[in-house]
Amino acid sequence: MYFNQRYNNNSNNVLIGNFRINTLQWVIFLLILLIIARLFYLQILQSEKYKTLAAQQHKMIKVIEPERGEIFALTDKKETTQLYPLAVNKISYEVYTDPSKVTRPQNLADILVEILEVDKTEVLAQLEKADDQYEVIKKNVDQTAIDALTLKLDELLKDTNKDKAKKDRQVTTGVLWNKEILRFYPDKEVGAHILGFLGYAEDGVTRVGKYGLEGFWQKDLAGLGTQTVGERDMSGRALPFSELAAMVENGADLVLTIDRTVQYQACKALEKSVARHGAKSGSVIVMETTTGAIRAMCGYPSFDPSKYNEVTSGDVYNNLAVYDAYEPGSVMKAISMAIAVDTGHVTADTVYEDKGEVKFAGGFTVRNSDLKAHGVVDMTHVLVESLNTGVIFATKDIKNKIYEDYMQKFGFGQTIGLQISQESKGDISALSKKGDIYKATSSYGQGVTVTPIQLLNAFNVLANNGNLVKPYLVSEVKKNNGQVDKFGPEILHQVISKSTASTLSAMLTQVVETGHSRHAAVAGYYVAGKTGTAQVVNPNTGKYYDASKVIHSFAGFAPVENPKFTILTKLDFPTSAPYAESTAAPLFAEIAKFLLEYYQIPPTR
Repeated sequence: MYFNQRYNNNSNNVLIGNFRINTLQWVIFLLILLIIARLFYLQILQSEKYKTLAAQQHKMIKVIEPERGEIFALTDKKETTQLYPLAVNKISYEVYTDPSKVTRPQNLADILVEILEVDKTEVLAQLEKADDQYEVIKKNVDQTAIDALTLKLDELLKDTNKDKAKKDRQVTTGVLWNKEILRFYPDKEVGAHILGFLGYAEDGVTRVGKYGLEGFWQKDLAGLGTQTVGERDMSGRALPFSELAAMVENGADLVLTIDRTVQYQACKALEKSVARHGAKSGSVIVMETTTGAIRAMCGYPSFDPSKYNEVTSGDVYNNLAVYDAYEPGSVMKAISMAIAVDTGHVTADTVYEDKGEVKFAGGFTVRNSDLKAHGVVDMTHVLVESLNTGVIFATKDIKNKIYEDYMQKFGFGQTIGLQISQESKGDISALSKKGDIYKATSSYGQGVTVTPIQLLNAFNVLANNGNLVKPYLVSEVKKNNGQVDKFGPEILHQVISKSTASTLSAMLTQVVETGHSRHAAVAGYYVAGKTGTAQVVNPNTGKYYDASKVIHSFAGFAPVENPKFTILTKLDFPTSAPYAESTAAPLFAEIAKFLLEYYQIPPTR
């Protein structure tokens, strides 16, 4: 019995043991299958993914930024080949520290205080942030300071590693710097509206040109950058000769038609005039009559493009000379009279009886600004006295469509392609409406809007034998590959006959000699021009503001016999005088006098 029981127990143990062994074998077999499956998945199905991850561990990507193109002006009229920088690149550095690598904070603090002139307490606190990896010490550090800093740090490393046996404990300073290329504008506020500035894109990182030339020519100025891929070691350092060649194209340089001397004088004269007459703002444009080259373009108030973020309102960025469309007022009478003369409806000697007002269908009545009737007067006297009724008489028999076509030929209602951002079209759409009232109000500068550059260019037709030129601001685009694109004088078309232009020049000379524009005269020269005192529409009511809010402008050219330049001056909401003859006209005279002397044009009277 005992033997049989023992034998049965042994048999059961053997069976249990075999079961466990078999179970273990199956478990091991299944584990092996799982491992094989996993290896198949990782090494075959996911091989490309892990190859990429492995490559990324020893590859480095570096973005190579091109150098932005620079912007230049002519130095002055004599040095036509010598250029003056208006927007240039300035190399600067941001010095920072990786506190986790700093082992000698006291020594480093002394060096940084000496070279960078920073506060020792603050910089020492930054260096001792052991759990941090990035602390900015100072921005806008120049090359001289970086060279001195490099020398001091090298001396510190050399001094703390005299024992070659202790190379494994070599001190790492933890002080580093990034090279930055900053945009610098030497003339600050002068010409800022032409240039614009280099700001940031919506991502807050990418630098892009905004406003002015910086904005319009962004693509050309920015150039083309690239990414380069190289190898790095286990510590993340670039390996020698591992970086691939970078394809970088620096930005193109722009050479402007701006004469720096003229620009400076015109802008300073505008600044003084705005202050003298208590104006809100103002604009001045100086253009070479026969070529269309812009020699000066100013706006006030202005801003420093190098510190563009310090302005109180973004409105100051707007270039009013090309952006601000306004009702020009009586300065438009010269253009309307030119249309009337060119279509043969009047001559300078044509007379009419001024009764002080003209009535239109619908109950509209237009009166002279002085509310007077002047009796029998000729067309020259209409411009001299700036009579609304007179210019309505001159244009009344011109068909509305013909008048509108002339306005378009003068360049109104369309951009002129000055290659600068913010250029507006203005609005002459009222001329397409039925009814003579729209042509009538347009004839003396109401109901249509124009920009200063449009008005200047239209007035230039009267000075330039009836030809409309294309104003230009950029004379050359110098590309990185040596290619130079040049821009020069271009006559777009003839607007009025040479005879009409000559007639208007003589009439406008009388306006300056004996009319409301007497303060625009320059001793020793014949000057032609016309003032405009324009009402301003309140956008909230659709009605005109009262006489306390008006825009004063003057457009003119000199010398009349052979015009060298055409100028437009404009003051917004001046408070010192009610009419442009006392504000915009004297500003014109100041700039014109300077130009006549600057260009050494002999007196003609």
